[in-house]
Amino acid sequence: MEQTTQVKLLKIAMITGISLILLGHVVLVVTFGNDDIDFRGYILGAAMNAIGIILSLPTKIYLTLVLMEKEERDNKNTHWSDR
Repeated sequence: MEQTTQVKLLKIAMITGISLILLGHVVLVVTFGNDDIDFRGYILGAAMNAIGIILSLPTKIYLTLVLMEKEERDNKNTHWSDR
């Protein structure tokens, strides 16, 4: 798999993770305000938050490493004598 495809997939996973975190928060707020949902709403909201965190954190770390590699390559191309 090419690096560009891999980065696109990781960005999709990160956006999905952040969306799940936000949706899990909404579920928890609605559960707190509504007594009909009972404990299942808390379980659902907590599960959505957990899956969202799992999806979002490793991809952010990977994308940071890719950015650092790119900056390192760019810095090797500029010489001190050019400044």
